[in-house]
Amino acid sequence: MDRTQLLTGIGDCLPVPGETVCLQRRGDQYDWSCLDPGLPLPAPSAGGGEPEAWLFFSGQWPHEPGGLAAHLDDLLSETESMCGRPDRCRWPLDQPYPRAH
Repeated sequence: MDRTQLLTGIGDCLPVPGETVCLQRRGDQYDWSCLDPGLPLPAPSAGGGEPEAWLFFSGQWPHEPGGLAAHLDDLLSETESMCGRPDRCRWPLDQPYPRAH
């Protein structure tokens, strides 16, 4: 499914807190599944070939439509950074830890 279908699918079955969502990317196609709380995380499925990138998310999903789209775009940007796209490291490498204000 493409990004639009992915957004529609997740929006129609909005995961509840505690559920883990697995997102997989293969080129410009995506797949997702909801995992039951407490079950071990599976290896990425090989249906349609090995995924280029995948991630598991178990946090709170926004309930408003615009928030859901922005949240999903952020998650997909994470998967794209695993496929050679720009790094999403949010920590400036020239700043020591811990970060001070």
